[in-house]
Amino acid sequence: MKYVCAHGSRQGDRKSNQDRVAIAERENAVLMVLGDGLGGYSGGELAAETLCRLAVRAFRAVKAPVIADPTNFLAMTIFQAHHAMKQMGPRMQPPIKPRTTCVVCLVQEGCAYWAHVGDSRLYHFRQGRLINRTRDDTDVDMLRERGILSEKEAVAHPDKSRLLRCLGSADPVVTLSAETVLKAGDTLLLCSDGAWETLHKEEMPRFLAHPVLEAGLADLLAAAEARHHGHSDNVTAAALRWQGGEGRAAGRAPTGRSLTARAFWEKGQKLALASRTKQEL
Repeated sequence: MKYVCAHGSRQGDRKSNQDRVAIAERENAVLMVLGDGLGGYSGGELAAETLCRLAVRAFRAVKAPVIADPTNFLAMTIFQAHHAMKQMGPRMQPPIKPRTTCVVCLVQEGCAYWAHVGDSRLYHFRQGRLINRTRDDTDVDMLRERGILSEKEAVAHPDKSRLLRCLGSADPVVTLSAETVLKAGDTLLLCSDGAWETLHKEEMPRFLAHPVLEAGLADLLAAAEARHHGHSDNVTAAALRWQGGEGRAAGRAPTGRSLTARAFWEKGQKLALASRTKQEL
């Protein structure tokens, strides 16, 4: 695989940085993961750290050369992180409520797959234009998508950060993308709301077009922080620029979907039962 990737985080004007970001690589795949710990709850930093740690560990534990079911892998990773947060909170002294948003992206064989919960986003740019982005788990972004609010109105709305879903709270619904074939020059950007709140989708590609992706991403984070004018949230992002040829559709995730933890585990139990039945026959 031919690509370059980079990540970075700035504390902004907050007392601490509760964002976390990680990139893990192997010969034929790369995983990017980002979590924005919820500052309104104790343990946001721990939640985001747990997400990144468990996602990287799951990725590195895969022994097969290719992850056969990328979206199920992403869903399993997210649900396992969610369960870990739910388990660790009550055990702390004093008890805490670790919660975080998440966005995770797997790239393998020239295709990208992603999943998210909350309002941390993934953007997919091609030739300087936005061709896809995740939809925030907020009422405000739902109204924007339906055309009731404009992009400008949505960004300025006082409830834009009021989340409907996050990890560590009630069982989340994970939104999974369809398989996306990458073309040379495509750029994937994962970022927390501290980045996207002040940067327009039209200007993000200009930063990411820098000959050195790491430098361009650093400039993007600095610009986002500066535009908060002394009231900056944590600002965090990861980016990947695809430099290989056009990928080939592998048919591993033909459509996007939403998945609850209960539906995911029930499906797993049914598959396990079917497998045991087949072996007995």
